[in-house]
Amino acid sequence: MHEFVRARPGALPPGVVSMVGYRLRTAATDGTPPVHRGLPSPWLTLVVSTAGAVPTAVGPDEDPVRYASLVGGLHTRPAYIHQPPEQAGVQLALDPLACRDLLGVRAGELGLVEDADAVLGRVAERLRERVAEAGSWPAAFDVVRATLARDSSCARRDGVRPEVAEAWRVLVRTRGRARVRDVARHVTLGERRLETLFRAELGVSPRAARGLARFDAARRAVQRLALGRGPRTLADVAADAGYADHSHLVRDFRRFAGTTPTGWVREEVGNIQAGGHTDGPGWDHEHPREHPEHR
Repeated sequence: MHEFVRARPGALPPGVVSMVGYRLRTAATDGTPPVHRGLPSPWLTLVVSTAGAVPTAVGPDEDPVRYASLVGGLHTRPAYIHQPPEQAGVQLALDPLACRDLLGVRAGELGLVEDADAVLGRVAERLRERVAEAGSWPAAFDVVRATLARDSSCARRDGVRPEVAEAWRVLVRTRGRARVRDVARHVTLGERRLETLFRAELGVSPRAARGLARFDAARRAVQRLALGRGPRTLADVAADAGYADHSHLVRDFRRFAGTTPTGWVREEVGNIQAGGHTDGPGWDHEHPREHPEHR
């Protein structure tokens, strides 16, 4: 069973780009749990699990660590979730520019995977308890929105430098097509100065952010291709996403996902067909299921 329900944009707290309720049942093969790749994207991740800890590793050959809830910073390689038989909870994609307000830290202070309890303290535990008791997806989404709003007192009010915020927005809005030197000129900073400030705030360089934005757009297009809703070939995906050719698309998939586009689709076909991988804004004509009570 694969169930993904996405909250409508009007139900999202400030700084939350998407919120998806999920309920999954997976079967182990030869006693080995299936492994899901948590792919890089331009968004931070907050997972509030209501079905026990989430075993997650930062490398394909590393032993997983069990997180009751987890936070993921911006990263350029996948996390590996060793999927238990039962999974349920709410996953949020967060704007890294809102990280200070939502999590009380800079996005640049987060690693690939962090224990949400260590970052949020009692807020993480309260979220798990109240989401588990919610009884429906609309109620669970309301709990998350109310909890994050009430606990914004943990926020750091020193603020993101406007040059960094604008540079990030341009890179994401253009889906990685803007050149870093042009972005630096746009925000009236030298490239080296922009990189220093950008890394400190967001944890990645402007070039890495550009790559994340382009890869995210390509991954969404590959998903639409697998569903028969968009590009006809991987060559079309590559061209639409701004890659020189199909081989450059495959190279980026290997870099960011650790596998090829076709390999990723083969691994994730069940999730894709059920409406998974809907983190982030509703770009690219995606139409994941939205709960009618949030229309």
